[in-house]
Amino acid sequence: MFKIKSLHFLTGEELTHPELVDLLQVAEELRKSRGTKKLNTLQNQTMALIFEKPSLRTRLSFSVGVQELGGQVVELTSSQKKHEDPEDAIRVMQGIVHGVMLRTFAHENLERMAAKATIPIINGLSDLHHPCQALADLQTLLHAFGKLKGLKLAYVGDGNNVLHSLLLLLPMAGVDVHYCCPKGFEPDPFILERAHLRAAQAGSKIRSFKTPKSAVKGVNAIYTDVWTSMGAEDQADGRLQAFTGFQVNAELYSHAAANALIMHCLPMNKGQEISAEMIDHPCSALFQQAENRLHAQKALMLGIWNNLRKRSPEKVGDRSARTQVSWQPWTPSTLEID
Repeated sequence: MFKIKSLHFLTGEELTHPELVDLLQVAEELRKSRGTKKLNTLQNQTMALIFEKPSLRTRLSFSVGVQELGGQVVELTSSQKKHEDPEDAIRVMQGIVHGVMLRTFAHENLERMAAKATIPIINGLSDLHHPCQALADLQTLLHAFGKLKGLKLAYVGDGNNVLHSLLLLLPMAGVDVHYCCPKGFEPDPFILERAHLRAAQAGSKIRSFKTPKSAVKGVNAIYTDVWTSMGAEDQADGRLQAFTGFQVNAELYSHAAANALIMHCLPMNKGQEISAEMIDHPCSALFQQAENRLHAQKALMLGIWNNLRKRSPEKVGDRSARTQVSWQPWTPSTLEID
C-alpha cells in the first residue's frame, strides 16, 4: 500500500525520493483508471479548503479529488471568515475537520498552522511555493516521455513560487532544470541553495542562464508563468519592460529539442509571457498539466491518509492517533493504491 510518512505537504521537500517516484506512478494509475474503481480512502473524512487567493484549478481539483476518494469538502474564503492567527485557526479546525488545504499569500501562514496541527496541512499555493503544481508537472513529463531521468526542462520568466517548486522537486526525480530570469527577478537564494543540495543528492543539475535562447537550447520542455503574480499587480507596468525578450514563442521554441513540451501552470496572459501560436501547438501540454492537478493531488492525499490509517484506522484525523510509526525502507514493487 502506497504511503507518505509526512503528515504535511508544504514545500515538497517532505517527500523522500521513493515516495515521489511512487506518488507519480499512483497518479498515472489514477488517471488511467478514473471512474472504473471506487476509492474510499477519505470515507467519513471532511477536508477544509481555504482560499485566501482566487482559484480555478486548485478549487476544482481538490474539491473533485476529495469527493472521488470518498470524502467531503467545506470551502472557506477570506470574505467568509474573520481574521485569526493561523495557530488558533488550525486548533479550531482540527476539532471539526480531518485535513486542510490552504491557498494563501505568506508561506509563514502554512508553517504556523503546521506547527500546531494534528491533521494534514497541504499547501495549495503560497507566495514562496506551489508544490502541487510541480507534482502535476512531473506527471505531465512522465506521461509525455515515459521517463523522467535525463530530461531537461527550461523555465523562462519570473523567479516565483512556481520556479521554486520546480527547482525543489524536478531534480529530485531526475530532471535537469535550466532557468533564465531577468535581473532582479531571480529565485529566492535560500530556496535555490536547498534546491542545489537536493539536485546533487539525486545526480541532477540546476543551471542558470543569461539569455532565454541559451536556456532552452536542446531541452525537452519549455516552461513559463505570468510575469506578474497575484499580489504584485502594482508592479505590472515595470515588469513588462523588464521581461522584454522573455516571451515563449515560435522563435524561442525553435532552439529546443524536437517535439519539446510547452508548459504553463495557468492562468496566462496571452501575448505576454506566451504567444498565441504556442498555446494550441501540437506539443502544448498546458491543459494536460491542469488536469493532472487532480490526479497528482489524489495520489498525494492517498499516500498521506493511507499512512494515517496505518497509525489508527478507527481514528484518522483524531489528535490521539498522532503517534510515531516506524518507516520501512522502500523497495520497487507493484503498488496497491488503496
